[in-house]
Order: sequence, then structure tokens, then C-alpha cells
Amino acid sequence: MESHRSHNSVLSIVVLTWSIICVHFLTTSAEWLGDLSDYELASFDNPDILDEPQRRASKFNHFTLSDHGDVYVGAVNWLYRLDSSLKEMHNTTCDASRPDVMPCHLTNNYNKILVVDSTRPNSLITCGGVYDGICQLRQLQDIKNVIMESVSYVAGLEDASTVSLIAQGRNGKSMLFVSVTYTRRNVHGFRGITRRSLENDHNFLPAYSQEDEVQFNLNAKSAFFSIRYEEVFDYGGFTYFVASQKEDLMNSALFVSKISRVCQGGPNLDAYTEITLQCSGSDGSVYSLVQAAHFGPAGPDLAASLGLHADEQVLYAVFAKNQGATGTSDVTIDHSALCVYRMTDILDAFREAVRGCIQDGNTYSVDYLDGSFCSSFGVSTEAYLE
Repeated sequence: MESHRSHNSVLSIVVLTWSIICVHFLTTSAEWLGDLSDYELASFDNPDILDEPQRRASKFNHFTLSDHGDVYVGAVNWLYRLDSSLKEMHNTTCDASRPDVMPCHLTNNYNKILVVDSTRPNSLITCGGVYDGICQLRQLQDIKNVIMESVSYVAGLEDASTVSLIAQGRNGKSMLFVSVTYTRRNVHGFRGITRRSLENDHNFLPAYSQEDEVQFNLNAKSAFFSIRYEEVFDYGGFTYFVASQKEDLMNSALFVSKISRVCQGGPNLDAYTEITLQCSGSDGSVYSLVQAAHFGPAGPDLAASLGLHADEQVLYAVFAKNQGATGTSDVTIDHSALCVYRMTDILDAFREAVRGCIQDGNTYSVDYLDGSFCSSFGVSTEAYLE
């Protein structure tokens, strides 16, 4: 996003000094610890790699489900296909598709994106943290079969978190939304948030122009300002990103958790908004760093205990305490909590963010994004928020 870009919407870039606060209802403690085998549903080992004498442990990064019930697991260096009972059916290593480059077991290829491509039959998108962050389109029924490869720098490198989903984008067409953490190792080609086309078979997953990007400014890049993305979901025409980060670039060294969102179907991604999430215990202790999240219905049991409707949409988020005083570090310690947020409350907070941007101007702008500003453009607050 550049400052000379024309803006057609009331809201361009806003940030909220307003927070959604949730008192947690579940905190992990020693009595919850147990033998992992008590909860084990299935297990399998990695195959030997290039005749290595010992099998190596592998970290699972992502899993996804297909419409026909199969489970796909993206791990370090390996991709698995399981059936609906979690029995292993197929596996492949990244070496199999890239025999011309350094073997992935020497570089550790972390799976960054694993998405069933709903726009094509029998298609799975996988992206790794090596080979310049490229993605591969594979067959669901034969995961060893690579149909095509993407442009470079779609996914983050090894130490850069990456989240993605397919949602309706520009002109009502399905697009891949991707957010990547900025690190010292992925400076070249870095884009904070992109909206990528799924249509062009000859140039797979391009972001056609700056209209499909949210960019850091030079000050943020120079400072290696880092946003660690943990989850992404879509709701009501927006893509939402859940992350932990410093509160802002210039004025605060505190680490907080935030939700940001972009408008899916607009001509660009200029209408970027963010709010702060807080998770506090009954004793007043603060859990600063979000670690994982899931968006979905409350369900009958939780809804009954919290006074919600069973089909009401909520955000489940697991937070950890940080090392040292609250918010002074992004290093976690072994104290965590689960907080649940009603989507209606989240939407109310975003409306307040928009209202603040329209009424108070650039005091609400995001200081680490390129071309960030707020302006009312002569439009009333009430007209925009309705």
C-alpha cells in the first residue's frame, strides 16, 4: 500500500486502542497433565529418508479435510494422506518433487499452507518454507503428483508463521488470502497480507498488483517489526487474522494479541482494521500472547453455560503468559488459558475502531503499514457504520 494510491472508501487503515476483554473459563494446570497415549487415536512413523539408518521425528504443522472424508497432514519434510479413521494411506517427501535441488531433509521444509482447492476438482495446495516459499498444486487422490508450482514468495520461510484460506475475493471470485510474518530471513519478496488469484494455470497464485497487498513501511522493515500470525477465518465479507505482536512500532514496546481484518471483495485491501484482544484470569492475571485460535459455533453445552444460542459464532483462543512483567516479552511460559469471544462483541469493537478513525483521524492510523491514514472524506459516521 502506497501513500499515492487513490482511496474510494471512508476507511483506509485504522487501529483501535480499544480492547475486547474476556475472562477465561479454563486455565491449564498440573492436574490436567497426563499421558498422551490416553488420548491417542492413531499414530505412524516417518519413512526412512534417503537410506538413513534411523527414523527422524517430524513435527506436524497443519491438517485439513477433504469433502470425501480424507485427512491431509502437512509436517516437516513430509505430507500424509489418511482415511477417515486416521489410517495412513499415502505419504510423500518434498524431495520427490524437487530432485534438482538440495534435499529437503538437509534444509527442513516446514509446511506453511495446506488447503483443499475448492475451485478445482481433486486439488490440494501445499506450500513450504524452502525453495523461496513456492506452493504446489497436487492431486488429492495422489499427493505425489505435482500438477504445477506457484510464483515465489507466497509462504514464509522456516521461522516465519503463515496462515491462509480460500474465500470470495475481487469480483466475487474465490482467491487465496495469505498472511506472512516478517523476519530477517524473508526480507526479499515479503508481503504482509496478499490476496492471490487461483485462476491462472500458467502463473499460479499471483498477487496481480499492489491493490492485492498490505505492505509494511520502510521503518517497520528496518526495525524487523514482526507479527506472528496464528489463525485466519472469514465472516461476513471480511478475512480476519489472529496474531501476537508489539502494540505499535514507535510508541510501545508491549507485546499484545490482535485481530485484524481486510475486506474480501473490494478493489483493494486498503480497508484494513485491527483491534486488541485481552484474556484475563479471575485473579486479574493477564495472558498476553495468543497461541492458537478456532472460529465456529458455540454448540449446545457451551452456549447453555454462557447464555448463548447454540449456533452463535464464537472465537476460541488459547493464550500464554509471557516471561517477565505482563507484555514485556514475546517469550512464553507454561501458564495458559482459553478465552471465548462472541463474534457480536468482536464486530462491535471493529465498529468502534471505524468510528474512531472517522472521528479522530490519524491518531488511529497503523504506524507500521505503508500509506496508513484515516480520513472521514466528508462522510458521516452514522452513514458509514449502518
